[in-house]
Amino acid sequence: MNQIRSLSHRLIFLTLLLATALPATAVTSLDQTFPVNLSRNERLLLEQAVCGQKYGVAVAEIDARAFEEHASNANYADVKCRPHARLKDKPIYYVAQCAIHDKQWSCGQAELEMLVTLKERELVVRPGIVEPNLAYETMQKISTYGYFQAKSLDTALQSTCNIGMGNKPDLIEISCKRWSVTVSFWCPKTTEKLACPRVIFMTEHL
Repeated sequence: MNQIRSLSHRLIFLTLLLATALPATAVTSLDQTFPVNLSRNERLLLEQAVCGQKYGVAVAEIDARAFEEHASNANYADVKCRPHARLKDKPIYYVAQCAIHDKQWSCGQAELEMLVTLKERELVVRPGIVEPNLAYETMQKISTYGYFQAKSLDTALQSTCNIGMGNKPDLIEISCKRWSVTVSFWCPKTTEKLACPRVIFMTEHL
């Protein structure tokens, strides 16, 4: 398995895009992709690299994509492992993104992913280094707050959300598609009853 190298997602795509000299249309929008069927050997390779070798679980799903329509070979693949645990009766599993160059697949570090039950839907969340139970409860709670400075939290909390620690121990940074939300667990004592944890910052990336 020496052909599997652990790279970050951004480095994988940067290397792939530069090395293959993709057209400008492909560079400007990675959303314009097309499904591709992998060979059995490729599927087994990615299963072992992402799920089996380190975590001892089988693959659940591999979504292979190409940047050009009707391409015979994929450019990258999203790999989802079978659940290895459950939280609030919802599965926890690993996901990773892999890219291919010169017929060699390279996969980024696998990340935890889980489903958070909101009022009328489920939210896909990657807790990062935040403890999964804390991440779950935080997302579930702030989803009930409605609005922050006239901005809808329901609109902002759209799959997939990535969570990380802020620059202070009491802060959590949440990134969901086009929105960033900062949550603080430090709640000052006032005469007014405040929701805690509290949303202290929210912005849309246009």
